[in-house]
Amino acid sequence: MLLACGVAMQVVAEDEAVPSGNDVVAAGDIDVQIPDAKSKTSDHLGLEFTSANERFSINPWLRGQFRFSDPFDSDPLTAEDFANEPGGDLEIRRARLKIEGYLFGPRVGFYYEHELSGDHPLLDMRLDLEVHEDWELRIGQYKVLYNRERIDSSGKQQFVERSISTYAFTLDRQVGVTATGRFKAGTRLDNWLMLGVNKGTGRGGIDEDGGDPMYLARWQWHFLGVPLPFSQSDLKVRRKPAASLAFAAAHVRGPYTRYSTSGGGQLDGFDSGGNERYTLRQFLQEFAWHFNGMSVQQEYHVKQIRDHESGSDSTLRGGYAQFGRLWEITPRDRSFAIEAAIRVARVDWSTPEPHRVQDEITLVSNLFIRGHNNKVSAEVSQVRLDNDATGKDQDLRFRLQWDVSF
Repeated sequence: MLLACGVAMQVVAEDEAVPSGNDVVAAGDIDVQIPDAKSKTSDHLGLEFTSANERFSINPWLRGQFRFSDPFDSDPLTAEDFANEPGGDLEIRRARLKIEGYLFGPRVGFYYEHELSGDHPLLDMRLDLEVHEDWELRIGQYKVLYNRERIDSSGKQQFVERSISTYAFTLDRQVGVTATGRFKAGTRLDNWLMLGVNKGTGRGGIDEDGGDPMYLARWQWHFLGVPLPFSQSDLKVRRKPAASLAFAAAHVRGPYTRYSTSGGGQLDGFDSGGNERYTLRQFLQEFAWHFNGMSVQQEYHVKQIRDHESGSDSTLRGGYAQFGRLWEITPRDRSFAIEAAIRVARVDWSTPEPHRVQDEITLVSNLFIRGHNNKVSAEVSQVRLDNDATGKDQDLRFRLQWDVSF
């Protein structure tokens, strides 16, 4: 195959127009409103190889995330987590190789993401197939299209890490297929419907024995007629507001009560059991809005867990709300910007363990050197746990992070 090789020496700005029939898409870890293989808006530095006949394209790049945290990094779940503070820690939090492109023409897009450290290196491997102008299929292993905070790449967030609600409610990466359709594009009724069927065993669970498949649905409405991508902070400094209101639901019966980057597992207080021990039902309401450098994002979750071995039922409720304000330092090329943001989050546990409530208040300051692709963040959080059995515990946490893609 004859390849034409080019080195991308200039970042594609997030506010550049995207030549697509679906108006707004994004590639790689930005993810998509509609998975559209025809267009890409990667705003990183990297190499791009395209065949002479333009039927094949491949675009690899690297991402690193370097973090200092004190006195801990992970969110405390028990009183012991507060008592056993490990002290300050400097680590390479993420080191990843990412590759995107298309095969046999832009209607068949692909995306691959590999963790360069850790026991389970394969993160994403998927195909995005354009069936029709407004209908697409995603097949492979990927973050399920359920809630915005998890779909948002960790490199495209306002905060150093996701909120405390992620531990309890994320469905994370799954192996499966998702069909996405868009209706009334460009109008006040502009909306997306996403329907997915997944294995339900989490990342790397292809060969594991599990229970029933995971079924999920997400309906997303851009009621201002302007699509809003899965990416935090209003780096565009939009002159016309964009917003999204979404509702989602998921159902699975299997061996797990939670999912994470490591795959399927158990929430704190739940035991492992048979392949059909637990039934999970989850519900989501979500809102996001960007305008003139300001951004709002909010989610509310309900998670019901049925333990078929013990006969017990548990319900978790929680979510977060965050607000950010961005100021451009160099408005002409938008290379530099600063941002301040605040987030509040809560998770209310009604589980077999003593009732407990987690709370988080976080303040962050971001310096964007090249958008999200070269960003320094300083964050302070107050994390609190109110446990009926052990009482109240709280602490302050500081985190400093540099996230860079090239």
